[in-house]
Amino acid sequence: MVEQYERELAVGVAAAAYVVNAIEKDEAKYRIKIEGKKQDTISRVGNSDRVSRRYSSKEVTTNTAGETSSRKSRESSKGGGLSAGDQRWKGNYSQTNNALESKADAWQNAELHKLNKRYENMKASIHEWEKEKKVRAKVKMERKKKELEKKIKRSHQVYQLKISRIDDIAGGARAQVDEKRRNEELKIKEKANQIRATGVVPFTCLCF
Repeated sequence: MVEQYERELAVGVAAAAYVVNAIEKDEAKYRIKIEGKKQDTISRVGNSDRVSRRYSSKEVTTNTAGETSSRKSRESSKGGGLSAGDQRWKGNYSQTNNALESKADAWQNAELHKLNKRYENMKASIHEWEKEKKVRAKVKMERKKKELEKKIKRSHQVYQLKISRIDDIAGGARAQVDEKRRNEELKIKEKANQIRATGVVPFTCLCF
């Protein structure tokens, strides 16, 4: 029984170790995915930045000298405000960045939801395993308890039978001893009566 309990305990420990190992592997994969997603987002933002800057520089070079000078005069009159190309670049960059952030947030929320669900399923499996093992252990204990009670009852019955048999044997032996003593007492009394009647003491042989 002890060896079987130790085997079941070893199986439980192995199962727990397997679950913990699976959890650690899933966490490592999830961290790798997060890092890859971050690097991809940074790369895409950088590419968008370079494209917007190239677009802005081309737009500036294609403008005429009069437009450039007039824009410069308007910029100087406005006190150093942003040009139209810079404003368009800034707007495109902001929109691209917001779109990427929204997409990254949506992906992160979806992955976290799947991760939480997976771990909840693992915990539920552990709980079911624990519950099943405890029920089996209790049933086994109750069965062993009943078997032990039956053995104790049978042992007590055997004990009572043995005691009764011993009492019978001892009682029969005592009865035989008492009967033998009474017979010898009767013989002694008969010989005493003969001595009283005859006055002759019977000869006792001391031969070996």
